[in-house]
Amino acid sequence: MIPRLVRLALLCSLATPSIAQNLLGVSPSPYGGTQSLYLNPAFATDSRYSLYLNLFSANAHLNNNYVRYQAPFSLTSLVLGRVPNQYRLADGAVLFKPEYLGELLNGNPKSGTAWTDFRGPSLLLRLGEAGAIGLTTRVRAAAQVNNASEQLMSVVRAGLEDERLYNIPSRDNQFSVNTNTYAELGLTLAVALVQDDYRQLSVGATVKRLRGLTSGFLINRGLNYRVLSDTAQTNSYYLQVDQFNADLGYTSYLLDKGRSVTLRQLFDRNNPGRGWGADLGISYQLRSEDDPDEYTLRLGIALTDLGSIRYRDDRKTYVQRYSVSRTDQKFSSTDFQEVTGSEDIAEVIRTKLDLTEADNQAQFTSGLPTAISLNADLRLAQDMYVTATFLGDLRSSSAITMRQPTLLALTPRLEKANFGLSIPLVFINQTFAAGASLRIGPVFIGTDNLFGIVGSNVNKLRPRGADVYAGLAVASLRRKP
Repeated sequence: MIPRLVRLALLCSLATPSIAQNLLGVSPSPYGGTQSLYLNPAFATDSRYSLYLNLFSANAHLNNNYVRYQAPFSLTSLVLGRVPNQYRLADGAVLFKPEYLGELLNGNPKSGTAWTDFRGPSLLLRLGEAGAIGLTTRVRAAAQVNNASEQLMSVVRAGLEDERLYNIPSRDNQFSVNTNTYAELGLTLAVALVQDDYRQLSVGATVKRLRGLTSGFLINRGLNYRVLSDTAQTNSYYLQVDQFNADLGYTSYLLDKGRSVTLRQLFDRNNPGRGWGADLGISYQLRSEDDPDEYTLRLGIALTDLGSIRYRDDRKTYVQRYSVSRTDQKFSSTDFQEVTGSEDIAEVIRTKLDLTEADNQAQFTSGLPTAISLNADLRLAQDMYVTATFLGDLRSSSAITMRQPTLLALTPRLEKANFGLSIPLVFINQTFAAGASLRIGPVFIGTDNLFGIVGSNVNKLRPRGADVYAGLAVASLRRKP
């Protein structure tokens, strides 16, 4: 079984739910409703619906460039609790071995991103032929690791029991870990500035009110360490930290009184985080000569997730921030035996490093995953389209912020009013993934990484991530003039 420390570290850095707004099988479509607003708010004027009411939709995603999933059972079986008994212990727990995560060792820095995105009741309403308004609610949870060395990640993966890692000095490991969970309420306005039988130029903007629920970060400026054997105790090992310079911050609001993550947090005045965000977009269409209500080409450019959340607590109860400079520190796997999440891990680190309330600055600002969104949608034939999408991270690698993973996607689509089928082909985090999405009316289900759902060591797919999304909505189609 993976040691508890390793399992928690992987959970918090590579496999904990992250932030983005992809849904590439749905969001580029004129039938995407409110889902399209997150890609480009100007797409509101392109909606084929006069009214679109999202009841709920959700997305879970994972990608990384460090390990391949190569267990003898799929991630779907693991998540749904359907792992065969032959891979379980006597108490029913899954026997998950370190070798089930195969390392990709190429000398490059390692990064991992994961997210969960729950979109609550949201409305998109067309205002005549030239305008649209949207109101959206959303909860996003995220965790990321960026620029970690292969050697450090090997310690995280294999734990402190791998003899190959013993007494090998490792210096200047500069990396960052960021987590954030927050609720947002968005208002979108879009209008067509130019509109005739040949073209349409639209602009759109979304303003977001943000409530930060929990967040954490570790911005490491220098870490020198060794894995050593404990001579005072047989078969015991520890991490000897010779030098550590970093900024550390986290919140404990959700831990207090067992609070849960819900849309109600939008109206909770006790939340430690407050902030504003915005999306800005432009869309240009070339109309079809055969049907002016259809386009032959649509181009879009947007800046998404501008803004940040400030976490502050004058009582120093829920918000912790420290500048750390320490030498000669020891960490063992037993230090983390009782922890259950990232906030607990941060508390252990604070205690081990002897950080006091006098050192606590009690505030920090966490940035949104600001990105550039480029989109080109080409109509190939009747009901046949292909979309090219580029999402590019605009945040500094050392900033306290979440990041949109840079990706390039090509999505062929069969598109009818009451039926849609798309095949997203995605290049993300130095790997290729293929997905599939089905839409019946405004209801959809899909994945941007089908390999991650079905892949295992048995079928030799061995994915580096996973993705799944679904949504339920009601809508009314626009009537043609």
